[in-house]
Amino acid sequence: MSKNNKKLHGTDGPDVLTGTKKKRRDYGFQGDDLIRTDEGNYKVWGGDGADTFVTLNGGKGKMKIMDFEAGDTITFCGCASTRVEQRGKNAWIVKGDDVKAVVKGVDANDLDIDFTKAVITMSADPLA
Repeated sequence: MSKNNKKLHGTDGPDVLTGTKKKRRDYGFQGDDLIRTDEGNYKVWGGDGADTFVTLNGGKGKMKIMDFEAGDTITFCGCASTRVEQRGKNAWIVKGDDVKAVVKGVDANDLDIDFTKAVITMSADPLA
């Protein structure tokens, strides 16, 4: 399989992208995209727009979110055992002992976790 066959590409508009065992790199490009994955390890890019990254509840799998920014959302199970940890330069979303997402280049202190709505977002900048 060529490297290009491992990629899933969105369009300039809003897309729903679901990575598969054969498509482990997902690119949303523009638009407000919904990106989710199967079991396994994936790299995902939302691109421009207010993107939603859906973590896998149940099963082993994580996504490495390469471009999380203000306006984007990560959905999770809302489980009390879910937490956000700082590991190196990345924020890790962990449920129990299972890693659900790695948010590249983001400080864990910059993320808000809302258990009631089951979402994780970028903290509002108090200086803005």
